[in-house]
Amino acid sequence: MRLRSLATLAATLLLTATASASTLQLPKGFYATNVNGQQVSAFDSSLDLGQGKQVITLRYANPHRIHPEHHEMVVSGPIYVVFDADGSANYQLNADLPMALDQAKSYARNPKFDLKSDGQAIVHKAYLGQGAIARLLAD
Repeated sequence: MRLRSLATLAATLLLTATASASTLQLPKGFYATNVNGQQVSAFDSSLDLGQGKQVITLRYANPHRIHPEHHEMVVSGPIYVVFDADGSANYQLNADLPMALDQAKSYARNPKFDLKSDGQAIVHKAYLGQGAIARLLAD
């Protein structure tokens, strides 16, 4: 009897933990390489998050067709996005992506985006380029 109660409790806790997990939705043009230091598939547009401080490593990548037989891929350096997740909310990264090649190159050097949950802006910091890890650790 006691073993059955423990099994029921364990199953309930597992289902509760699964149901309350946070996610981050990425728009086209962005892909993640790491979530809190753990490598993730660049093909995943929905990332599972835990509760508490999150460090997501992203890149902006956008192919531009220059000629019917040639395209150029514009890719940013790593972008480290840091925010606190509550463990049950769903987050969306939103960005207005440029269409022209010269604008895309400029955007890749200084990407702008916002982070929202249920339509509300989420406080976050984004670090890009040389020294990003040192600035991240200093905050």
